[in-house]
Amino acid sequence: MKYARFITTISLLFAFVQAQACVPPYYSPSEYYLFHFVDLLDYAPGNFNLYGNENCLLWQQQTSTSIPLEDIYHLVYKSDLKQLTELKSGRLLEEVKENQMAQWLVDHNDQEAIDFLILAKNCEWLRRESLSPWYYPSKEDPVRYSLNDIAEVAKQKSAGRFADRYALQAIRAMTSLQQYEDIIGFWDKTEGRIPEGFLRQMMQSYVAGAYARLDNLEEAKRYFISANDLNGLLECDQRYNGNISRVERMELLYESYPDCPAFRLKLWEILGHIEPDRQWNDEDSWYWNWDKEKAEINQLAALCDKVLEGDSRADKALWAYAATYIAHLQGDDNKAHRYLKTAEKNVKDPNLADVIKVMRMYIDAQICTYDKTYEQKLFTQLRWLQGMVETHIDDEVIASTSSLYELQINCSYYYWNDAMRCILLGTVCPKMIKAGKTTLALQLANMSGYTLLNEINQIDVDMWSPMDIAKYGDRTSFTLEQYRHSGLFNSYDYSSCLAEMMDTLSANALMTYVQIVEKPQTPFQRFLNAHSYNDLDFLNEMVGTHCLREMRYADAERYLSKVSTEYFLCTNVYKEGYLNRDPFSLGLRQWSHGVEAKYRFAKTMNQLEREIAATADPNRKALLMLDFGIGLRNSFDYCWALTQYRQGAGYFYDLDAHNTNCVQEAMDRAERLFEEAFASFTDNEYAAQAQLLFSNYKTVKEQYPETVAAERVRGRCDKFTDYHAEKKRFAYLGEYN
Repeated sequence: MKYARFITTISLLFAFVQAQACVPPYYSPSEYYLFHFVDLLDYAPGNFNLYGNENCLLWQQQTSTSIPLEDIYHLVYKSDLKQLTELKSGRLLEEVKENQMAQWLVDHNDQEAIDFLILAKNCEWLRRESLSPWYYPSKEDPVRYSLNDIAEVAKQKSAGRFADRYALQAIRAMTSLQQYEDIIGFWDKTEGRIPEGFLRQMMQSYVAGAYARLDNLEEAKRYFISANDLNGLLECDQRYNGNISRVERMELLYESYPDCPAFRLKLWEILGHIEPDRQWNDEDSWYWNWDKEKAEINQLAALCDKVLEGDSRADKALWAYAATYIAHLQGDDNKAHRYLKTAEKNVKDPNLADVIKVMRMYIDAQICTYDKTYEQKLFTQLRWLQGMVETHIDDEVIASTSSLYELQINCSYYYWNDAMRCILLGTVCPKMIKAGKTTLALQLANMSGYTLLNEINQIDVDMWSPMDIAKYGDRTSFTLEQYRHSGLFNSYDYSSCLAEMMDTLSANALMTYVQIVEKPQTPFQRFLNAHSYNDLDFLNEMVGTHCLREMRYADAERYLSKVSTEYFLCTNVYKEGYLNRDPFSLGLRQWSHGVEAKYRFAKTMNQLEREIAATADPNRKALLMLDFGIGLRNSFDYCWALTQYRQGAGYFYDLDAHNTNCVQEAMDRAERLFEEAFASFTDNEYAAQAQLLFSNYKTVKEQYPETVAAERVRGRCDKFTDYHAEKKRFAYLGEYN
């Protein structure tokens, strides 16, 4: 009968969930919540809804469905006796003048409803008075007499339109009067007239309390179970106290109430917030008391085993589902697989069956051999999961997705999409790459990043610059295609999971992937393509850029030649001005080929490479090598946007972090070219001009004193500090990264 502690727990639980929606934490995809219940609120204890909408909804049915629930709540819970008494006389006081329920009661002269509200408000006030520490009951006490009067009136009216409401008030009044035997007698007479619903559950809770006061604990337990009053049920057990753990409390509940519907909620309270990578496996976890959490989960594992071996009334599928996830957390996926088979065998509830299917996908991803058989199984599973993603979209999901923010930072906000990303990005894709199946890994990463986005096909953008506001307004919704061609910064495509994965792979892997996108060979490949982002401009640009990074200039020229000018105009690196830098200059010069920068650079470097190989003249060859080396060096430094996406990608990924080896290899090659070129000159004039290009003034003066270049240095420069490439490299190095 004491609801406060349980209600507080539930309220805090759901306040936490709501707080996540406002300021959601972000994860890696492998950390998404995978223990989940689609219908969690449906399995909350009956008294959970006591302070929710149920009472207001019932009033709406008993008066008019046109009355807003907010107005019903205000009149029923917030109005005072004076306001209700005035309604009986047909008058609306100022405080309720705009209240539609009050207006309806007056307009329809519903004296029956008003009389009940007045009695209930009196009962509420008198019960509160009787609980006051300053209240001393006596034989002639007016409060006691009034409560007695209310109990008698309510008992007489416990039939008809408000039968259940009057019956509840009668039982409440008798509870305050400690008339426990009268409560039981009254209930026995009226039980058959009380319909199922939250009012009946509340009355049963009071009846259970009466039996408990009379030391009939078995009957008390039976009624507490009917009322789904879990705290009341626990308090009938002498072993129960406020210090026992959540799992011990669940075990006591199980012994008395093995099929308690609230077990779903209680399991979620323990397992629903677990983030495996961040907490379970991290010895330096930020979770301040994780050792205690581990102990509690291990204790819960033992309870799951007890339930699975015990009472047949328990929901074996539910407990096996929990045991599956615990076994996975403990690192035993084969054991998890055995529990999961039990869950699949016993499940009857369709909603639970759906989350068990997701867990099956997850455990299969952990334990299966990644061969053709598994790929076909994954295909079947993904078709089902993709359908779940698309059919459960609601307005809240649309709002969260269309902002792009939560997708970018991997927030957990939509279970079905979270599940897809967790399974594919967290487990399947890394294993596919390790198994050498990079094409399939990329297709799966693409699907995980774009299935939901493609289905919603809406991007909502808040404008900040005066120019954008003048063009679009303060906030504008775009389709994906419109967004990509709007001229606005594209904060998703180059910072998506697909882009991040592509950035870690070789150009050869990307080339093979593009071939499959263009000409899929299997039904699985066609299915994945259908739910992905397959713009060939985007893909060819990615391949071309990787070829530039790997110094494969002929391949880069070939792929970049396929990318349209219109597409390059929409890339972030172009819009931010990074492609306007001249890669063949040692100064900070602008280049006139911005929109074609990558293609022009690839073509020029390809041509230089061929000319170096074909040229016999050592001086000309040395000059070509210097040009090539400067272009190579710049493409990884000042003109980094030719080979990387690190500053043009988005806000949340440092895609350059994977490219350290490529950068170092390119820098080393450039240094070797410079050294070889300077050593190859046979003509002092050419050599001196080359040294002058690198600002090596002292070298020109001392090693080539008879040259025109040396004469120029002596005439115009009074500082002869050398800036050798092999010592300080370029003056701008590091200043524009």
